[in-house]
Amino acid sequence: MATDDSYANLYRAFRSRDNGYEVFSAMLTSLNRELNLASVKSCLTFGPGEGQYEVSFIKKCAANITKLIAVEPDHQSAELLRARLEKDLPGVDCQVIETDMQNWKGLDEPVDMVVMMHVLYYVGPNERKEFFNKLREQWMTSKGRAVVATCSRTKCPGNGNEIFERLGTPLVAWEDIEADLLETGFSKEYAYEMQYMRDYSNPDESLLHFFQKDVDQPITLDDVRNATKELFPTGKSDQVFNTRVVPKVSGLIYK
Repeated sequence: MATDDSYANLYRAFRSRDNGYEVFSAMLTSLNRELNLASVKSCLTFGPGEGQYEVSFIKKCAANITKLIAVEPDHQSAELLRARLEKDLPGVDCQVIETDMQNWKGLDEPVDMVVMMHVLYYVGPNERKEFFNKLREQWMTSKGRAVVATCSRTKCPGNGNEIFERLGTPLVAWEDIEADLLETGFSKEYAYEMQYMRDYSNPDESLLHFFQKDVDQPITLDDVRNATKELFPTGKSDQVFNTRVVPKVSGLIYK
């Protein structure tokens, strides 16, 4: 049987190997208690894919949203996202724009919140500060929030995302992203770290093709198989970490 190598399917296969969504869902209740997002009425999200994490976050923590703009480059993911938004956020004015962050033309009016979950890996180090400046100066209101989720502890030996580095495309370290956020004028409002497990045992074709498509240089499926066996001899890693942070706009001056 041929493998469906659409990015939406391959990413779903990758995420099916971990319990990240279960851990994330369990933390939403405590996150909602810590954050006050009742005033958030409009939201922009980059690279949400099917929107499983983003929609769950909005429903639980920012339920007063009336307008949502999603920027998603993958066509199949965008179609799945449209269906999810229609089903789960029926009272929200939703727009899905099929393009990437770099080619997106921007907003006519700033929004109250920008959500970026596991997408900043695709913004180069020389582009990040310019991108964050656009967030602050053009796309967010003066009291806006930016919800950021990214892998952390990626430089620690034995972490569950070490395979990306072994295959030649290491994930951007959270410390580097945070430094650029702070340098461009954001201040940290709230942060927490999730730890969960990923299972690399008996990798199927979809999982192997995901890594093959997600790294920057040509690799074979055997390269992926060998890397998983070498890095995770038991087949599993409980050292998968994500940091989620809500930085707020600070220091904006309107002329």
